[in-house]
Amino acid sequence: MKYKLPDGFENKEDAVEALLKKEIDAAESELSAVRQDIEKFLLEKKGYAAPEIEKDSEFEVLIGNERCKSRADIVISIDGKRLILIKCSVGALVSRERQAVACARVLDSYQIPFAVVTDGADAIALDTLTGKVISEGMEAIPSKNELTELIRKIELKKLPPERAEKEKRILLAFDSIKCTITYGE
Repeated sequence: MKYKLPDGFENKEDAVEALLKKEIDAAESELSAVRQDIEKFLLEKKGYAAPEIEKDSEFEVLIGNERCKSRADIVISIDGKRLILIKCSVGALVSRERQAVACARVLDSYQIPFAVVTDGADAIALDTLTGKVISEGMEAIPSKNELTELIRKIELKKLPPERAEKEKRILLAFDSIKCTITYGE
């Protein structure tokens, strides 16, 4: 069976590689825009100060003797305590819930109490301890005032070591998946 290659390509492998790179670059650009929009939203609408917002926090994940890297898109801290982890996504939010919860469970020495998945237009807030949805919509992201009230009632809990290993594996499995599908086109 004959197929026509895109202009400028001599073989199928090079064409596929170039097309995949183009799609990944476009998705990364869109994801970067979502991160910027969320940061602006947190500063302007939710009352956080810039020092309370960590962006693109890369951290090491140790599983056995293997060292891997992972990243949290945004982490909100108050009084030096990380309290909300935000995972930005350009696809179906529900597909990234488990990744956000796993990241919130292993990023620090304690489980970050809240995980949020957002595409900049919608959001899902999750209780990290249970993994259950708390609320949906951009208003699901607590304001600084709301979070300040919540931290009085929150106990920061460690994750048992045997559970931490499982969560690290879940996180790294998601990190290895690069989903570049754009919905609605």
